[in-house]
Amino acid sequence: MPTTDSLVITLWETYGSNMEAVATRVGEILGIPVHGQGLSSDEIAELAASDRTRVTADLARRSAAAVEESARAGGVIQGRNGAFILRDRPNTLHVKLDGIAERRARRAAELAGIPFGEAVKRQELEDDVRVRMSLEAFQWDPRDIEAYDAIVNTSFQDTEETAQFIAVMARVRGGLL
Repeated sequence: MPTTDSLVITLWETYGSNMEAVATRVGEILGIPVHGQGLSSDEIAELAASDRTRVTADLARRSAAAVEESARAGGVIQGRNGAFILRDRPNTLHVKLDGIAERRARRAAELAGIPFGEAVKRQELEDDVRVRMSLEAFQWDPRDIEAYDAIVNTSFQDTEETAQFIAVMARVRGGLL
């Protein structure tokens, strides 16, 4: 039965950094659950076209509750401002996935089966909207490096390399190595 001491890994990514695949693989390696992020690319596009301020407070409440519930179960938490919400939680590793913009857009285009130009547009939109939502909801900038134990450049690593790296870090954090 998971406890408040259960290992938690929070991931935050810039668009196209391969977070979903990395989170899934880290969960497999460590045998821990994986908790999905709050908003899809399509939902981000809808949000950007709407009155964000009306929606942001509700998203922040739902996000905080989902992160706290997921943390009780332990596992990998994708996005949802987990690094901020769980900043003082013990046995928690905070990782930011990032990379070179062009490489991230190419990976995203390939994974989503969309043209490169569309991925570039999504990248610009998502990178902007996700940061602005964090600023509006929590007065926190997820681009600030102080919130993370590690920042991993996924531009030159595949899913397996990135996941293994994070899994080793998590084992060290959890006192398992």
